[in-house]
Amino acid sequence: MSESYAEFHDRLAKIYRKQAKTGRKGRESVVVTRNGYVVVKGKANRRSFPWMGVTMIAVAFFGVKGLLIAQFGPDFYAQEVSRMADASTVEQVASFTMRPDPVSRWVALQLKTIF
Repeated sequence: MSESYAEFHDRLAKIYRKQAKTGRKGRESVVVTRNGYVVVKGKANRRSFPWMGVTMIAVAFFGVKGLLIAQFGPDFYAQEVSRMADASTVEQVASFTMRPDPVSRWVALQLKTIF
């Protein structure tokens, strides 16, 4: 009886070590074998694409553009962006990304009505 008790505790210790190693999210797959044993297998953590971060960056980008258009006015903003188009390569890239688009114009219109 004591030998089986010791084996049981050894198996429990092994299970607890595996659980500690895999963490809470790693124990997602449960398989029942032919013998009727329930085996808990860990799944690898899959990293997904950070959609929330990309969305927040896009919202911030269009928000800043809209704020600049609302603050300086659309004519002055377009003049400054076109001035950057004739400069160095870095300023040409900045001019391409900062040119007015429908989303930033809409944001500017909304900000002008608020402020």
